[in-house]
Amino acid sequence: MQTTRHIVAKANALVEATYRLTLAEQRLLLLVISRIDGREDLAGPTFVVTAAEFADVFGLNGKEGYATLRDAAERLFNRAVIIDRPDPDNPSVTRTKTRWVSAIDYLPHDGRLVLTLAQKILPYLTLLAREFTTYRLHCVSQMRSIHAIRLYETVIQWRGAGILEIDVAALKARFGVEKHYPRLGDFKRHVLTPAVDQINAYSDIQVTWKQRKAGRTVVALTFTFSPKAPTKSPAKKTIVDQRGWIEKNARPGESWEQARDRYLKESKL
Repeated sequence: MQTTRHIVAKANALVEATYRLTLAEQRLLLLVISRIDGREDLAGPTFVVTAAEFADVFGLNGKEGYATLRDAAERLFNRAVIIDRPDPDNPSVTRTKTRWVSAIDYLPHDGRLVLTLAQKILPYLTLLAREFTTYRLHCVSQMRSIHAIRLYETVIQWRGAGILEIDVAALKARFGVEKHYPRLGDFKRHVLTPAVDQINAYSDIQVTWKQRKAGRTVVALTFTFSPKAPTKSPAKKTIVDQRGWIEKNARPGESWEQARDRYLKESKL
């Protein structure tokens, strides 16, 4: 079962970067990033990902397994990301282009891969002393639109304000689709509307949007968003919540069943 332990942290420059990934590549990358504690330097840039974990986190059919993981890793290996104004302390560098992954080790009999992140990407995932964006991986794990994931990251970068205005051209460029949808109607139909629908269905926020025009031309989009009201349904209390509480609060000599009953009583379930 997917838990909320996975936290994704990215430097804002990376959130704003230009790249395009398939859904499987995006998921694999986010799973790896969620393993990193952005407050500390990495002991090494290498991460083990198992087919079982990949399927579990994203609710996939276990039969897809290793082949899905392998194919996603191979595609990701060939992808690049473009980061504008990568170093505020060195403005002479206007753009950096780097790969995400520098190496893959295959262990098919174990159902796992070992990914090594590219050195140039690491500063945007570790030692996040400057502006950065964080969220729980489960907020995007059920999304099936690559644009929904990118749009979610884009708006929650402004979580404190609850509103974001962004140029249409800038948003298209960020998503890597500026050449695919020259007509705004097509962009809204194929990218924007499905992305907002999935954010509202699966994430922890509710989003609305409107257009801003200069004359007759739509030049910008304004997104307004807020946290969803917390559910009071007992069904939302997970087994993981219960187990963690019991392990922390069990009394000497108390059986598991007794501790569970006390948890249920104290939680008012």
